[in-house]
Amino acid sequence: MSLDTRDDDPQGIKRKREGPGSKRRASLAYVRLSRNYPMSFIELTWKRCDTCRRQKEKCEGGPPCWRCQRLSRPCHFQEQPVPKKATFVVSRQPPPPVPTDSDQRVQNLEHIVRHFLGDVPLDEENISRIALKCSEKNSEMENLLDVNESFDVQFVSRNVAFYSGEFSHWNFSEKLRRTTSSNKDTPAPGVKEYWRPTHLQSSIHIVTEVIAQLPPEPIATFLIGVFFKFAEGNAFYLEKEWVYEKLHLCYDGTTDLSANDIPWLCSLFSVLAIGTQMAHMEDDRSNPNSGETEEAAACVEDSVGLVFYHVASKLVPDVILAASYESVQAFVLLATWALPVSAGGLSYTYLGLAMKMAIQNGMHRKYAGGNGDSRTIELRNRLFWSAYTLEKRTSIMHGRPASIARSEINADLPTDCPGFESPRFPNMTAWINLGSWMGEVAETLTQFKRCPKRLLLEYSERLLRLKNSMKQWWGSLPTTCHDSNPQGLFFRQNSHLKLSYLLIFIYMGRPFIFHNDTKDRSLNESQGVGKSYRSELVNNCVESALEMLAILQSLADNIGLCRASYNEFSSCRAALLVILAETLNSGKSKRLQDGLTRGMTLIRQMIGGTASQSEISYIESIEAAIRQLSSHDESGRSAESTTNSSSSAYATFKNWTQSMKSKSSGNILELSSFSPMSGFTSGGESVFHPDMSELTEFLNPEWPSANLELDAEVFFGQDV
Repeated sequence: MSLDTRDDDPQGIKRKREGPGSKRRASLAYVRLSRNYPMSFIELTWKRCDTCRRQKEKCEGGPPCWRCQRLSRPCHFQEQPVPKKATFVVSRQPPPPVPTDSDQRVQNLEHIVRHFLGDVPLDEENISRIALKCSEKNSEMENLLDVNESFDVQFVSRNVAFYSGEFSHWNFSEKLRRTTSSNKDTPAPGVKEYWRPTHLQSSIHIVTEVIAQLPPEPIATFLIGVFFKFAEGNAFYLEKEWVYEKLHLCYDGTTDLSANDIPWLCSLFSVLAIGTQMAHMEDDRSNPNSGETEEAAACVEDSVGLVFYHVASKLVPDVILAASYESVQAFVLLATWALPVSAGGLSYTYLGLAMKMAIQNGMHRKYAGGNGDSRTIELRNRLFWSAYTLEKRTSIMHGRPASIARSEINADLPTDCPGFESPRFPNMTAWINLGSWMGEVAETLTQFKRCPKRLLLEYSERLLRLKNSMKQWWGSLPTTCHDSNPQGLFFRQNSHLKLSYLLIFIYMGRPFIFHNDTKDRSLNESQGVGKSYRSELVNNCVESALEMLAILQSLADNIGLCRASYNEFSSCRAALLVILAETLNSGKSKRLQDGLTRGMTLIRQMIGGTASQSEISYIESIEAAIRQLSSHDESGRSAESTTNSSSSAYATFKNWTQSMKSKSSGNILELSSFSPMSGFTSGGESVFHPDMSELTEFLNPEWPSANLELDAEVFFGQDV
C-alpha cells in the first residue's frame, strides 16, 4: 500500500477508493496519518477483542480497546499472548472513534436476514417490499389489541342526561346492537333507552300535599331572599330567577304538576329551611342573648324550619328515582341545611348522594355532544364543581373518603357568563381553587404516615412549597376578592373566602403543634432543618388562627355572625383549638390569651339563644381550660350591646311564627335544632325533645301539616 502524504492532506485517500475494501483502507490510512500509530496497531482496530466478543459488545479500537479501558478490565486480541498482569496505556488525548466498516456491517445484516427468511433476494425492491409487509403486520396487531373505549353522555331532556362510562355493560350492549343492526336489512325493534324506574315513584297526590305545606307567599319570598343574601356565599346552588319562577307556579294553581317536578319541589323547601336558619340575620337587634323571650323566639323559628326540612326529606326517595340535574341541586341544598347539624354525618351523606346523582348524569365529564345548549352545560359545570368542592372540603376536614377521585374528572371549569347574577364569578372560581389546594395539602399529609422516615424531610419541604405557592396564588387574585371594606357589597363573601383560605393553613400546620422539643437537645444538621420546617408550619398555623379571629370579629361588628353558618362556626372553633393547643405547648403569651378571649366571645354569639345544658357544659369546659392557663381575670369577656329594633320583613316573619305559637297547645322545643352545638349530649342522653310530634300541634290550622309525621330519631340522630 502506498499513499501520497507529502502535504499531509488526507484528500489523497479519495483517489485510492477503488475496490470493495477501499473504504476500510481509507479509514485505516486516515487514522495512521492523523495519529502516527504503527501499522500493526491499525490492522487490529477493526477487529474485536476477545473480551468484547465474549460480552457481545461493540469493540472500540485498541489495544487496549477504549471500552475495556473505561471499564478497567483486561483487553486481549487474537494471536496476542495474554499477559500475566494486564497493563493499560492511557494517552492524554484518546484517539477519535474509528469509522465502522459499512461493507462488513451490510454483509452481516444480509446473513441475519437469510438466516431468518431463507434464501431470498436482497435487492432494494425486495427489501422495501419486505419492510412494508412487516409494518402492515405491526399495524394489524395494534388494531387487534386496541380496546380503547370512550364514555357517552346523552341528554334525555334538558334536565336529565344519561352517562355510560368506559368498558361498561351499556357500551358493550351498544356495540352489539350496532353490529346486529348493520347486518340486517330490516330495522331493529324499538328499545326504550335511558330507562328510569318511574314505576316506583310516589303517587301524584304527594305533589298536592307538599304544595299545601308552603307558607304564605310573602314569607316564602322573604326566606328565599335571605338564602341568596346570607347562605349562597361563594358557591353555586341555583339561579334566583329560576327559584322565583318555580315559587310562582306553586301559588298560581293553574299549572298541573307531575312526579317529575318533585326534585325542584324538594329544592324549594330546602331553600325555605335554610332561609329560616339565617332569618335572624335580618333582625335589627344584634344581641343574641337578650333573655328568655329571645330564646323562645329563636326556638320557634328553628322549629318552623324543621317542618320545611321534613317536607323536603319526605321527597328524597322520589328525588333519587328522578336522578336528574335538579336531584343534584336538591341534595346539595339538603347537605347545606345539615352542615350546622351534622357535618360529618348527615351532610356528608347528602353530599355523597349529590355526587352519585351528578355522576349518573355525566356531569363530571367534559361534554362533547351536540344536543345540549351552552347555558345548560354551564349550569351543569357550575353545580358540579360546587358540589364537588363542598364534598371534598367536608370529607377532608372530617376524615372521610371522597366520592370520586380527581383523576376521574375532566369537566370544564365554570366560565364567566354575563347571564348569571350570583355568585360573583371571581369568588366562585377562587373558592373552587381553594378546594383543590386543600386536596393537595391533604394528599401530602397522608404521605407522612406512609413514607419511610428518610423521606419525611422531603414531604415537609413539599408542604412549605405548597404554602408559598398558595400565598403567591392568593396575591394574584383580583383586588375585588381582597376587598375588606365593611360597606362593600361583597364584604361577607370576601370574608368567607378568606376564612376558607386561612383554614387550609390551619389544617396544614396543626399536626406539627404537639412536639417535645426536649428530645432535640443534640441535633444533627438534617434534624435541625426539620425542626425549622416544623416551626415555620406551626407559626404559620397560629398566625392564620389569629387572623381568622380578626376576620370573624370584623363580621360580628359590622354584619353579625350567623349561628347557622358552618363556615363561620367551624373557622372559629378551629382557630380556638389551635390557639389553645399552642398555649399548652409553648406557654402563656398576651397575644394568645387575647385571642382566646376574643374567640370565646365570638363562639358564644354563634351558639344561639338557647340555654341547653349541653351548650353550657361545652363552653364551661373551654373556659375551665383557659382559667388554668390564664393569670388575669376574664370575668368581663362577653361584650353587650343593645339597639332598638324596627319593623322589617323579618319582623313580619317573626310575628307569623309567634302567632302560631300562641295558638298551639304544646310546648316548644328547648333546643335550637340548627345550633352548631345541638348535636352534643349531656349525661349520655340526647338533648333533643323526646316527642317531636308536638310540632304538628304547634302549627297553624291554616297551614296544613296533617300529612307530615315528624320523627326525631330519623332526622336528628347523634352528630358525627
